[in-house]
Amino acid sequence: MSFSERAWVEAADVVAQIMDHPFVLGLADGTLPSETFERYLCDDAHYLDRYGRVLAMLAVRAPTTADVGAMAEFAAGAAVAERELHETVIGTTLAGSLPSATCDAYTGFLFAAATQRPVSVGLAAVLPCFRVYAHVGESLAAAAHADHPYRSWLEQYGDPGFAEATRRCEAIADRWAELDPSTIPAMHQAYGRATRYELAFWEAAWR
Repeated sequence: MSFSERAWVEAADVVAQIMDHPFVLGLADGTLPSETFERYLCDDAHYLDRYGRVLAMLAVRAPTTADVGAMAEFAAGAAVAERELHETVIGTTLAGSLPSATCDAYTGFLFAAATQRPVSVGLAAVLPCFRVYAHVGESLAAAAHADHPYRSWLEQYGDPGFAEATRRCEAIADRWAELDPSTIPAMHQAYGRATRYELAFWEAAWR
């Protein structure tokens, strides 16, 4: 079993809590209050701004030229494409909004992992954002009917292209784990902690 396969299996309990969370259930059936969704999007915009920078840091530290290009591509996706979705959906920018304490804690953890730990550990820390959102997107894709209030979000993360990007990132993480197996325990710790932060992020928006 590869690193990413085992990490996902070990995260199953937390992922189940995410799928059963009232925010995600409301997102699925369209009953999520619009103000709650907008609060989430504002916080997520702050997150993605920082997430893109973390991915760029990992690109600088990547062991091969091909990996530099892949990580830079992921960084661009976080910094540009998804930010554009936020501005389209909520019609605003980051001006005037502040990140939640959960967002600050999560992104602070990611920055530390990307700069102070082996590069494989840094990648393991950012990987749950890919995998959790791909899983949620795939699971809720059927709900994206024409009149769904959150159709744009559902289509964004249910897109096969996002699932493919997730698989590419997982493959890179698996390869980096093989390059230095001594980092694998720390990679699992980082992956587990980031997955718990994903749950906390939904909870922060809900509360």
